Amino acid sequence: MNPIYNNTKLRLVGMASGLDTDTIVQQLMFIEKQPLYKLQRQKQLMEWRMEAYREITNALRSFKEQFFDITKRTSYLLSETAFKTFKVSSSADEYVTARGTASAQVGSHKVFVEQLATAAKAEGEKGISNPITSGEITDFNLKDKAITVTLDGVTKKIYLDDYEDVEDLQTKLQNKLDEAFGGGKINITIEDGGRIQFTTGEGVTKLTFVSGDALSDLGISPGTSNRISTSSTLAELKNKLKNELKFDADGNVSFTINGKTFTFSENDTLKNIISTINNDKDINVTISYDEVEDRFTITSKQTGAGKNISFADSEDSSFLAALGLSESNISDGQDAVVYIDNVKIVRSSNTFTVNGIEYTIRKPHPNESSAATITVEQDIDTVFNAIKSFVDEYNKLIDMLNLKLSEKYDRNYQPLTDDEKEEMTEDEIKKWEAKAKTGLLRNDSILQQIQQKMRTALMDAVEGVGLNLAAIGISSTSYRDNGRLTINEDKLRKALTENPDEVMGLFIKTSDTVPSYDRDLSAEERKTRYKEAGVLHRISDILNDYISTVRDKNGYKGILLERAGMEGDMSQFENSLSKEIKSFEERISELYVKLYEKEEKYYRQYTVLEKYMNQMNSQLNWLLSQLGASGR
Repeated sequence: MNPIYNNTKLRLVGMASGLDTDTIVQQLMFIEKQPLYKLQRQKQLMEWRMEAYREITNALRSFKEQFFDITKRTSYLLSETAFKTFKVSSSADEYVTARGTASAQVGSHKVFVEQLATAAKAEGEKGISNPITSGEITDFNLKDKAITVTLDGVTKKIYLDDYEDVEDLQTKLQNKLDEAFGGGKINITIEDGGRIQFTTGEGVTKLTFVSGDALSDLGISPGTSNRISTSSTLAELKNKLKNELKFDADGNVSFTINGKTFTFSENDTLKNIISTINNDKDINVTISYDEVEDRFTITSKQTGAGKNISFADSEDSSFLAALGLSESNISDGQDAVVYIDNVKIVRSSNTFTVNGIEYTIRKPHPNESSAATITVEQDIDTVFNAIKSFVDEYNKLIDMLNLKLSEKYDRNYQPLTDDEKEEMTEDEIKKWEAKAKTGLLRNDSILQQIQQKMRTALMDAVEGVGLNLAAIGISSTSYRDNGRLTINEDKLRKALTENPDEVMGLFIKTSDTVPSYDRDLSAEERKTRYKEAGVLHRISDILNDYISTVRDKNGYKGILLERAGMEGDMSQFENSLSKEIKSFEERISELYVKLYEKEEKYYRQYTVLEKYMNQMNSQLNWLLSQLGASGR
């Protein structure tokens, strides 16, 4: 019910006169509402027609995205790789693998890998972290006190005893650590000043004193480790590195890598610095920390020979030196050396392309071994399946268009009014509206144009190509097919085997004169592009004409979007059908006002009628009473 026509007044009518005023007025209003019902039905049909157009638009969009969207690499058809694919095998995958590009040729090649390409690398010195050293121990009464120790992920709680002196502490604590973790893993030595130092044996990495009430007596802070933590700030790392970490007057460190300067404060974490360096696209290196060897390494992202790494600290700070890094320890990268069919090939990368074949070398061949054989065969199955997939989806699209164009419209099933819906169940309404929505695009001119243009685009000759679809086994077998395509598999496979370049040209040849689609191409440019372009480019252009969200120089989007719009686009609210629907809504609102006024008028008239009827009834009753009195 329109809010303007919400005539729900409480009326006390017909009580004295005996007239059923409400029923009379509603019957009169039913006749008055017929123009309203007509407008409502027309508006509903327009809305359903819009939905039907948008269903077609979405189907066309899905079809376009599947085959003509370059981001859909597995189904994209407007590239040579979709029509020239190859099966490439290697007789020795452990040494070399390969894949074919569109410019590959069928055949075989002998490949011998002499050496791999490597990256330049600067390996820092090992053991850059300070060992764990106690403070000067003066109290040896440690009985019943404990320390919790973690060694490479294994945690043990060690209870201490009372000791005579530092030598006694060294001997007995060493025994307890050996008992807890095994001998030779943690070693204790006595340092100058009555201190003890903890180091790890061969094959053992990270030692951490986690907690314990004896740590303060030993002068060791909880969490002290023999390995630095990348989560630490530079200020926290200063006393944990063997080499001096020097800051400038502002508390910063500065350094250059491959010509780019970096500056960090003492409050920056080592993790943040590593991330910043590794994510920088200009310097093209990675820096990493090896906890096992306790050292840093800078590695070039670019493999091959040449100076790919250079670095230096600023004069007044020493970040890189503190990490044990020095330019004197840079080892240059080397190029890959490969023999392909006895021809020496030198490349800076281990993946490279030669004559349309992309090789990836994995490890060098032993000197006396035989070369690997790379075999390149045409992959007919993949191309055939790609074409078949296109034809199958095209046929689904044609079936949908044919259905919409041929569906009969049953005038016996008009859109229901609100009053009519009140008399029906939900299931009845659903079934009724399903029938009422059929045939709304019957013989629609826009759909007919799309259907005819696509059919013609597939069948017209492509200039400069000596084949058409029928010649390679793709055709409509009968006029009854209404544009559906069928595939003669043997014929298509034969064409792909014997004439792959012509088949590819038929589908994706690019127009030399007008190589790219544009909404603002002139009629002559469109005609030239159509003649010179392959059939898939033609189909893509047709789809763009009808569903493009880009406006042309006149401000228009695709034809279907201008007609009915598309959800998620401004055209959803700005299209010709929306304007027509809005016009209906305005007329309906105006009519509601008039109906309200008409209903009020009827009630006023019947109120007056009731008043006169009441008066006449009163007079009649008085007259009858008088006649009765005189008769007596």
